[in-house]
Amino acid sequence: MVLLKITLVFILIVLLLRLKTPFSISILLAGLILGLGFNLGVSDIGRTAWAALQEPETISLALIVGIILVLSELLQVSGQMTELGQVIIKTFGLHRWTYTILPAIIGLLPMPGGALFTAPMMDGVSETNIPAHKKTLINYWFRHIWEYAWPLYPGLVLAAGLARVNLNTLSLIQSPFTVISALIGAALILPGIRISDEHVHKGSFRDFARMVYLISPIIVIILLFVVFHLNMLICISTGLAVAILNVLISRKLKITAILKVVFVKLSVYQMIFVVISVLIFTGIMRSSTLIVELSRFFTGGIDGNIPFVYMTVAIILLPFIVGLLTGLTVGFVGITFPLIFSTIVPNGIDVMPMAMLAYISGVSGVMLSPVHLCLVLTNQYYNSEFSKVYKTLIPVSLSVLLLAVSGFLLYAIL
Repeated sequence: MVLLKITLVFILIVLLLRLKTPFSISILLAGLILGLGFNLGVSDIGRTAWAALQEPETISLALIVGIILVLSELLQVSGQMTELGQVIIKTFGLHRWTYTILPAIIGLLPMPGGALFTAPMMDGVSETNIPAHKKTLINYWFRHIWEYAWPLYPGLVLAAGLARVNLNTLSLIQSPFTVISALIGAALILPGIRISDEHVHKGSFRDFARMVYLISPIIVIILLFVVFHLNMLICISTGLAVAILNVLISRKLKITAILKVVFVKLSVYQMIFVVISVLIFTGIMRSSTLIVELSRFFTGGIDGNIPFVYMTVAIILLPFIVGLLTGLTVGFVGITFPLIFSTIVPNGIDVMPMAMLAYISGVSGVMLSPVHLCLVLTNQYYNSEFSKVYKTLIPVSLSVLLLAVSGFLLYAIL
């Protein structure tokens, strides 16, 4: 019954999107139905939504995404996005894989909705004849190849803590999946992209220096976050300040034009509303009985000494489903890992393989989630069709998961 309810919620989201309903409205309506279907009254849903709006995380995420949008818009309006694309082509040459460089580089910086940051940059690098759904896939997938092993991602840090395993060891064991996801993505996403004039340039040191200057706001953000461990909101705000200073020094824009980008751009507020709607949906899900019902379903109501088959299915599907529902790595880790490693995985065994399988399963669900901010914002930016995106995204994500499951079963057999 619980799987039927979840399926109906996803069908509702798909139908609303097919009817061109704004995503934020679609996800709020889906949250209402989910809450009612999992034992929340209308008043409970209202209180949960109001509480979600007041959460510091909601306010912080909304501000971060808003500043990312302003920074991206500023670089685009000033012409620096286009110039950056030209310099990248001069430095690395023009190949299909050149398009993956920007999202992969920026992906080293874990920021909510960060794929939106590189979407305008992709326009500067890629040719106009590339289909919108291909741009969405490239920008979305290659940004997240680091999610499996890069220890700056808070989801990985939280996973290691809740599973009580060493973070460096977990990161090292899962690092092959960064390579695997990049190779699978290249194999399934890049084919079909035609380049009219594929060539190689030998960029000069001056070109490279110019590229560094153009991405200096991003470099500042990464340094502040990685070296000084500052709050992401502070890092992003500082990056915006550097970008404004660069634009003023180069006289690309006047102050009035900058103020217009910062305060008047309607798309910024629309995207912020999308972020808020996703977090309200997540809050409703957490307040409902969904997680408890899922746990009972996958463990078969058994207490203690859960059979290996039940345990494996639970480790795979619980994080996957919650990741699919929340679209947040921290979300599925925080919800399912305490449950998995306190009631499902027996004591006295090596939990590292279970932690790896649970994490990769959850990330696969997150990557397929229709409420994943990066997917939503990138798809909305390129105005691509979800159906075309998912036609490739599903086999790419499930291929990574299948390899993780195969590795786990091989470990169990040996």
